[in-house]
Amino acid sequence: MTIIVPVIMAITIALYVYNKFKRFRTSGKAIKQWYQTKAMIALGIFILAPGLLFMLPPIWGVVEFIVGLVFSVLGLVYVIYGIKYYRKVLPFAKEESETMHVSEGGQ
Repeated sequence: MTIIVPVIMAITIALYVYNKFKRFRTSGKAIKQWYQTKAMIALGIFILAPGLLFMLPPIWGVVEFIVGLVFSVLGLVYVIYGIKYYRKVLPFAKEESETMHVSEGGQ
């Protein structure tokens, strides 16, 4: 379990950075929000992973458990709100992407 958490953290931080850079390089407003929600979900998983690791046995003490609980709750909040906002933004991003492809193809 201790090797899985750093791997998850490395993958999610890479996804977070990738989506942040893609957000700054795109021109459409809805597509930028779409990349932002994907980055928020990756950040939530990045925060959630060590929080769960702190909460798993062997528990060293109350302080470690409370820190793990705080990290887990904060990570879950980021993931849940990121998924909700992702579902809200996705149709607008698809429409904007199709509009951009049609306008590029017509020229």
